[in-house]
Amino acid sequence: MRKLLALLLVVSGLASAQLSIEGLKPSAAAIGGTQGFGLEVSWHCQLFQLPLGEVRPALSLAYDVNGNWNGAFLLRYLYPLAEDLRGGVGFGVAIPGFQFANTGLYFRADAEYDLKATLGAPLFLGGDLGVAAGKLAAQLKVGYRF
Repeated sequence: MRKLLALLLVVSGLASAQLSIEGLKPSAAAIGGTQGFGLEVSWHCQLFQLPLGEVRPALSLAYDVNGNWNGAFLLRYLYPLAEDLRGGVGFGVAIPGFQFANTGLYFRADAEYDLKATLGAPLFLGGDLGVAAGKLAAQLKVGYRF
């Protein structure tokens, strides 16, 4: 049942992302947290705008210094907290080690601070806290938006 739910979430998310493929925004970040230190690449696009905030499907791939690969797909609701600071929550699936037998639900709360106005470069600071496949997942990241 869990695999079916994961498959449905991924397929519906990818289908919805196709609606706004021209708005696809990749980013790369150095990460550190409960799952180790490493690099993460992610892609997201705006699915729809709400009166306050926006909903975005996101696909993330991470590699840590211990040689572990992880993937996640989630729908994120982001809203402005202050100038250049956004907070949000997300729900989706996590695929630790790209082993579909270990696929589990992923809940997270996150915040991002956009450094573009301060530094003149599309950099950001971020952090998230959640539960991925039944394990605590917390990380800090500094990244670049392409």
